[in-house]
Amino acid sequence: FYLALSKEGFSILAKKELSPCCKTAMFSAFIRGAGAIAVKNGLAGFEYVTESEKAGDYFSRAIKNLYGEEPVKNGYADKLSGKTKYCYYFVNNVSFSVLKDAGVLSSDEGGIKVNLNIDKYVIENDCCKKAYVAGAFLGSGSATVPDKDKFNNTGYHLEFVFSKKQTADDFCEVLSFAGFMAKLIKRKESYVVYFKNAEEISDVLAYIGAVKSCLRVKEIMVEKDLINDTNRKVNCEMGNIGKQIEASLKQVKSVEIIKETIGLQSLPDAVRKTAEARCENPGATLLELADILKVTKSCLNHRLRKINEIADNLK
Repeated sequence: FYLALSKEGFSILAKKELSPCCKTAMFSAFIRGAGAIAVKNGLAGFEYVTESEKAGDYFSRAIKNLYGEEPVKNGYADKLSGKTKYCYYFVNNVSFSVLKDAGVLSSDEGGIKVNLNIDKYVIENDCCKKAYVAGAFLGSGSATVPDKDKFNNTGYHLEFVFSKKQTADDFCEVLSFAGFMAKLIKRKESYVVYFKNAEEISDVLAYIGAVKSCLRVKEIMVEKDLINDTNRKVNCEMGNIGKQIEASLKQVKSVEIIKETIGLQSLPDAVRKTAEARCENPGATLLELADILKVTKSCLNHRLRKINEIADNLK
């Protein structure tokens, strides 16, 4: 399953895991994301397009089991993306009933109308809410995670796209019932409900049943944190090395100033020995230099500060 072993995208792999029980709720969300209303010979129906043949076939079988009719399937190569997409067309004597049961269409004495809000009866139970979120992910959802091998600038992102704001607002409420606080933005003519926090994304994937994808996100989080921690330590060590080199160069320069002016013999014996040791070992760390002189690091620091002070006064 793992992303490194497959040529398929992360979203496709996550979608393959889903099989919620509440088919009506799941289909209702799916058709809002991947579908469109279709009318032929006075009959109202729908069609839906998806890159996931498994998801498309799943709903096709569900519709046949519940209503006795099956959508017409047609696969084609999308010229823009270069990917194979699958179109399912369903307009007949029962297609209106399918959309009505899914809460997408309704009818009264005024005629047929499209319901932009999510039908509360479709998501009445907790399991139906979970199925609705899963259906939305199958229909118009996508998830991206950092590349395991490269850990480039790609961040964590999970989104659900809707054509109407009412639907997007209602979907945010559905998510809030499960404890997920999503963000909503308008992107061109669409409304996008999204998450960017890795922990939230993994929890949402677990909630809709994409357990392996959830674990994959957590695995990437751990690996990325380890790499970041290692980089921080390396940067810290490099910074310390840079400071040590800068301090050593200043100390050597101070010794040279003293040597060229009053001479090292004018220094107290202990300070003179420290000055000579520093010139002989310019690349040594404080610990290494203290070991050479057989003194403590604190004592060595005191002597080196004294050398710098003398040189500064001589300037």
